[in-house]
Amino acid sequence: MGKKLKITRKSKKIILGICVTAALALVVGLFSYIYVADHNTLGRKISVYGLDVSKLTVPKAEQKILKSFQNRKVVFQEDGAEVYETTLGNLGYSINADDLRSQLEDLRKKRAADRHLLATQEDYKIQYQLNKDENQEKSVLVSGNFGDKERTASVDAAVQYDEKQKKYVMVNETQGNMIDEARLKAYVDQTLDSVFQTDLLGDDVTVTMGTEVYQLPVSAQSEEMQNKLTNLNARLDTYRNMTVTYTFGSETEVLDGSTIDSWLKIDGENVSVDQNQAKAYVENLATNYNTIYVPRTFHTSYGSDVTVSDNEYGFQIDQEGELNQLLQDLETGTPVTRDPVYSIAGMQRNGRDDLAGSYIEVSLDNQHLWLYKDGALVTETDIVSGAPTPERETMRGAWPIAYKASPYTLTSDQYGYNTTVTYWMPFVYGQGLHDATWQSSFGGNRYKSGAGSHGCVNLPKDQAAIIYNAIDGGYPIIIY
Repeated sequence: MGKKLKITRKSKKIILGICVTAALALVVGLFSYIYVADHNTLGRKISVYGLDVSKLTVPKAEQKILKSFQNRKVVFQEDGAEVYETTLGNLGYSINADDLRSQLEDLRKKRAADRHLLATQEDYKIQYQLNKDENQEKSVLVSGNFGDKERTASVDAAVQYDEKQKKYVMVNETQGNMIDEARLKAYVDQTLDSVFQTDLLGDDVTVTMGTEVYQLPVSAQSEEMQNKLTNLNARLDTYRNMTVTYTFGSETEVLDGSTIDSWLKIDGENVSVDQNQAKAYVENLATNYNTIYVPRTFHTSYGSDVTVSDNEYGFQIDQEGELNQLLQDLETGTPVTRDPVYSIAGMQRNGRDDLAGSYIEVSLDNQHLWLYKDGALVTETDIVSGAPTPERETMRGAWPIAYKASPYTLTSDQYGYNTTVTYWMPFVYGQGLHDATWQSSFGGNRYKSGAGSHGCVNLPKDQAAIIYNAIDGGYPIIIY
């Protein structure tokens, strides 16, 4: 049998002392380790935005965070497939290093002041400042980097004229998939800003591309397009509801909206009046209502009709002036009633009748004169007209009385007379109506003898007074 080993009391004390010493050394070492870790590093069991930075000094933690952020992948997906991959660093994003260092140092001090023997895992969301190189981001976010798929441009909504409906209608927009680089950049920035709020240093960032990054067409519902549609149809209605009523005395002629509508030229969004058609209308108006410088057929007091070719009395429409006025009227859209623009205007008219019952009628063959006013006979009288020779005959035709004067001296170097008359009413080429007290009688064939005038129409003085007081300058006279 072996000998039984006996441990003396003294040995037990030595062993116990060694164990206590070792335990104390262990405790001291542990506390030393904890002190160093908690004071010189960020501490034990710590992460920032999920990134483990345990037992790292501030500079090392800073570098790890900066590198992790810049190397973080950004993956672009479109139609369920990956089309491009880059990093935050390539996109020009970076964390402000000075600010990060300051935040980490504050965090270190906070944890050092609040150290515990047994550490528990903690994740911190510290404040941060981001820097971004705009030019760098633009250089990466170019449409050519996002796959080689065939792309179609968006088509804006449009307003177009519908012939069947006779109005403008809206054609809706078409959304294409052509990338708008400015919208892409804004969408990427928005996406990343949202991610950074909670996940600054997490996994890959996925950017799902859709209509948010495509060229945006002008919408049919936009205020701009709705206003355009309203304004164009209102312009059409303005023309179609427009009327121009021309007055010719008591008679009128109406240019109505349906005729104006037929003149409209519609070229895309441009609505205008076809000036050639408006011009043709004015020309036709002039043809129908001009009464001067055309042979005049006149119904005489004897009941027969005569035609005079020298017709210098009446109305003439100023076609250029009328066209300009008409185009201005059409643009206002306000119905108007007015006379045409005349270059020459007679005294009055009723439709195509430019005498309207007020005129002087002279029959040279019968040596007789009638004065009518508003359809009523004012007076009639025999006359003495010019002698029937080429030099002295009274002109046949129609003219306005140029003016009237009382008294008036008639002179002629050619015929050697100087005579004052009481009533003078000239009509053409120095010829006129006047009293002739030197005539012993009027009418008959006296004008064919030496009693004939030099072209004037001689009147008894009382008849000259009646006529003079009844008319004004512009009064028509028809001599046949």
